[in-house]
Amino acid sequence: DTVAGMLAASFDRLERPTLLVDIGTNGEIALFTGRHILCASTAAGPAFEGARINQGMRATTGAIEKVLVKAGALHINTIGNVPPVGLCGTALIDAVAEMLRCGIMDETGRILPHDELPTALPTLLRQRVMFNGEEGCFVLAYDAKGHAAVRVCQRDIRELQLASGAIRAGIDTLLNRAGLSPDDLDTVLLAGGFGNFIRRNNAQRIGLLPPLPHDRIRYIGNASSMGAKMALLSTRECERAESLRKQALHVDLSLDANFQM
Repeated sequence: DTVAGMLAASFDRLERPTLLVDIGTNGEIALFTGRHILCASTAAGPAFEGARINQGMRATTGAIEKVLVKAGALHINTIGNVPPVGLCGTALIDAVAEMLRCGIMDETGRILPHDELPTALPTLLRQRVMFNGEEGCFVLAYDAKGHAAVRVCQRDIRELQLASGAIRAGIDTLLNRAGLSPDDLDTVLLAGGFGNFIRRNNAQRIGLLPPLPHDRIRYIGNASSMGAKMALLSTRECERAESLRKQALHVDLSLDANFQM
């Protein structure tokens, strides 16, 4: 996947520091430093695919795919424009980012009880915060009877923190190895079936992506699939892929103390 992604992104023709991030259950990360190529893979877990999330699902009909807070009210988009039955990874990122912006959760990821919520929090949002015993939940959608139909629960946020933290720690580890900061990056390329649909501002709000201007973050589609097709259909492209493989230095994140920290 990493080699195919680098081929599709023309890593052998770059001139400026560039970061390629393929976001999914396994996060493939490649960094062109300006002289060398560093690569790593990090097990982000299945949260981005909707697995191990209380009401998570793949991006299919009935999945909430977008969450937005505007004018004190919450708005959602559902794939297929049908009543929501769950949420996919993009909506999970959106929801957590909005909860953080509104003060419904703190910087540690804890959903706040009603007596700790900001006094300025609009009533329509405050009513969506519920507790089942000690576990907090935030309601994204109600059913026809007014009951909570789709919720983001505390355990869902913890799963997202693990997945997001793994990707971002991998990015930071490669940058540190190269002696670079996020500001040194000319471009961040987002790849993968999931990576192409995340909102950049929300991914940055939860710490998944470095804080860079949006015009330096680009979507490039399913780069691994594209690179594989290029190599299969062209001997020259296959030779480029082999050259990229030889140039790249693999960084084993499991052996890096800073990554673990």
